[in-house]
Amino acid sequence: MPDIMQVLADDHANMRALMLLLETEVDKIADGGHADVDTISAISEYMLEYPDRFHHPVEDMIIEGLRAAGAVPSSSVAALETEHARISRLADDLHEAAVAIAAEQPMRRDLFVECARRYITSLRRHMDIEDADLFPRAEEVLSVEDRAKISARMVDFEDPLFGAATRDRYRALSETLLAG
Repeated sequence: MPDIMQVLADDHANMRALMLLLETEVDKIADGGHADVDTISAISEYMLEYPDRFHHPVEDMIIEGLRAAGAVPSSSVAALETEHARISRLADDLHEAAVAIAAEQPMRRDLFVECARRYITSLRRHMDIEDADLFPRAEEVLSVEDRAKISARMVDFEDPLFGAATRDRYRALSETLLAG
């Protein structure tokens, strides 16, 4: 059974790599150039799918454990939960914009760039907070047994991009990441 804290740390590292790649493509658009629309679309789809189906629910279980131990002020919990919902909305906005671009629907470059940069900035800030506060607190407060119980409750969900078997729809994105 994997250590849940390592899984979350790996997820953040993977998401940071995706944000760098997305930022590179967004910068091309901002500079008036041509971006790899398929890469943007695949990143937006993955970021819409994976965090909400797996990553955030696992973080919520960590928060539950900390709450049960009295180690998280309720205001911090509410802020993290609100931030998860906000990031999900921004991911949805990014995905809709990426779908429009991929379908060659008219969209102002500056609006797409603003949407993408808002998402990138928000996600990075959110991960920084979790890396600096939530994860160290969980490692300090939750015992190995507590974390194992959370791992046992994890949905049996294979990461569609970074897992053992990359799904076909993410194969090109995986190859782009490996080449970078």
